[in-house]
Amino acid sequence: MARFSIEDDGDEARPSNKRPRLNPTRRPVAAATNSRDRPTPSAAAPQRITPLESEQSTDESDSSWSDSFDDSSTEESGEEGENVQQQPTPRNGDVLLPAEASGSDTSSGSISVTLTDPDVLDCPICYVPLCSPVYQCENGHIACASCCTTMKNKCASCCWPIGYNRCRAIEKVLESVRVACRNLPRGCLQKFSYSKKLAHEKICNFSAISCPHTGCDFASFSKSVYAHFALKHSQFSKLFCFNEVISLSLDKDQKHVFLQEKNMNTVFILNRTVETVGSFVNVVCVAPAAAKKAYLFDLTATVGESSIKLKSVVDVMPKWMAEPPADPPTKLYLIVPKAFISISGVMKLELKIFRDVHHNYIL
Repeated sequence: MARFSIEDDGDEARPSNKRPRLNPTRRPVAAATNSRDRPTPSAAAPQRITPLESEQSTDESDSSWSDSFDDSSTEESGEEGENVQQQPTPRNGDVLLPAEASGSDTSSGSISVTLTDPDVLDCPICYVPLCSPVYQCENGHIACASCCTTMKNKCASCCWPIGYNRCRAIEKVLESVRVACRNLPRGCLQKFSYSKKLAHEKICNFSAISCPHTGCDFASFSKSVYAHFALKHSQFSKLFCFNEVISLSLDKDQKHVFLQEKNMNTVFILNRTVETVGSFVNVVCVAPAAAKKAYLFDLTATVGESSIKLKSVVDVMPKWMAEPPADPPTKLYLIVPKAFISISGVMKLELKIFRDVHHNYIL
């Protein structure tokens, strides 16, 4: 704290506000000299080490120790890097996230991680994969737009209003995550954002279909099922070619006819449902949903000089059931009156199946 002096009119000597100046003793500091100018010590005289030289030697030992530590840590980090490179290849349920999500980076800018609970990216109400927009209530519960409308904007967990505030964080995750198709083991190599997972699997060419023969449980992708049917059940089917007319005769109690194309082995089924007014007849193809509207057919029933004809799109069924529906069919069918059926109960038809050249379905 600073000291101040007070002036006095008396004859007494005025005290000074200055502190007495001390003469501090300086610490001896060794001057930095060049190693060439230093005198070489004699062998008999012991070498004197100044404090500065002692500190320098200590620094050198410390630096050498730190260098050895850095080398060992570098080797350990190198071993860890080798371990990282030897991680297993991601499986079908794996997802791809941006590289910033972890400490390791790859040349593609993304890393492979595994979700232990993939349901976290599904709507907690309808269990359908989430897609933008995703809404949240004030307590952080989320729901898809469809469920918000169904629940009349009332949160199913806490009853707070929902459907007004979007959850941007989840939407960002949904757009960043890349997943492989569940049909990867069957040959589908496509990857897409998680929000498009459901839409892709509905039209994936590699979706599983089932063998239509009664009592057969074989299921695989379309090419495999067609080859299986040609090998195991060819005696129950009739071969045909696209764009050629096929003549068919159905007995009184015959409900279906298996048809297989010669070149591509595609399996079709002519279905028949008997009702009081006559027979309902249509054509279906055993194929994934991606083949929808890929095939057309012309079906004609003739008796004498009379004929009825239907031109329509072939229905697609991944799994065909031999049991006829209990009610009359609601889709497009050719209704064949009883008058077109012979006295013996035989119904004669002419069928031509052809592909839509503008359709992008590929086997």
